[in-house]
Amino acid sequence: MRRLSFLIALAIAVPHRAGAAPCDTLTNPIYLQVGDTQLNLMKRLGRALRDNTPKPITLVFLTSGSCTNIAALYDGVKIKAATSLQYVPSVAEDPAWTPTSATLTCTLPADLLPDIANSALFNSACRTDAPPATVHLTQGPAQAYVMAVPTASTQTAITFEEAYFVFGFGMAGMISPWIDETQMFIRTVTKSTLLAWAANISVPGDKWKGVRLDGSPMVVSGINTGTAAAIGILGAEVYDANRATMKALAYRAKGQYAAYYPDSSSSSHDKKNVRDGHYTVWSPTIWMDTIDATSKAPVKPDARYVVDLIAGKTVTPAPNFGMINIIAAVGLVPDCAMGVNRTFEGGPLTLYQPTESCTCKYESLVDTSSCTACTTTCATGGVCRNGFCEVR
Repeated sequence: MRRLSFLIALAIAVPHRAGAAPCDTLTNPIYLQVGDTQLNLMKRLGRALRDNTPKPITLVFLTSGSCTNIAALYDGVKIKAATSLQYVPSVAEDPAWTPTSATLTCTLPADLLPDIANSALFNSACRTDAPPATVHLTQGPAQAYVMAVPTASTQTAITFEEAYFVFGFGMAGMISPWIDETQMFIRTVTKSTLLAWAANISVPGDKWKGVRLDGSPMVVSGINTGTAAAIGILGAEVYDANRATMKALAYRAKGQYAAYYPDSSSSSHDKKNVRDGHYTVWSPTIWMDTIDATSKAPVKPDARYVVDLIAGKTVTPAPNFGMINIIAAVGLVPDCAMGVNRTFEGGPLTLYQPTESCTCKYESLVDTSSCTACTTTCATGGVCRNGFCEVR
């Protein structure tokens, strides 16, 4: 009897930890399958949308390789029931939560096709078939990729030719100090980080030398715990969050006379060299949602609302937060701030001018804008948008 009383008292003193709630009980859930390079975007945007008064939405997501994500919508590959998905709490649920905090989890009650799938590079880098009539593609912010080394490394740059021999031949490439293949941290062949670099250094993704890792955090760990001769490939926004323990190599592309960082310097965050074409290793993010094959209308309008937000399009109702602020904060470049474009992975760059520019606003967030501030009109020309006189 005394033992029973003790167990009852213990049960009262130590509350039972309930399992993850069913995902469909969350407020207006939109299900996404995205690349792990988009985690920081999902966390910041997820928080903002949970508290978006005009249209509250819960982003419920899992991360996977870009090629796998494309297949989800192209081939109708559903997420299996009982899968644990991630989401972000609202301010009411957890006012202390920040983008550096862990996500929450929920459980999928039944097999489900994601509402949105994401590729962090051109879809054609994974497969060349056209999207089905039921899938709509939207080009989103640009994503840069870097080669990173530990802070203890004495190396500051790498050329196209060096990268070709390092990752194409490994030890046999004889490019010092990168001759230890156990200290070369790469990704699997479905991942955008590998495929983007593969297109830029002319080494097919399945031919790369190095330790193949499934997730960006594993690459970060490999670089941080490796020797001074370690090297790894990362999305620039993943690297940006880990600058304290590693450094990006400036990259000299084929035909260039100098090596460039994605930013104007090793310490800045302005992505200037991505935006003007000096740094060539970047891809547009592609966001896919399902549509009716006949009418072409989105099957889930709130999913298109999310996609259009990410792509920088005008949405109704307007959100109670600034999307450009979120894009800038996670190290991506909104299409409206780009000055160059390309049509396939690793392809030649051409000059580009977006229909509606947001360069001034973007620069005000990542650097110091030299643009004229405005409230409604611009006396010296241009269009007053987001508080600055944009060129168009």
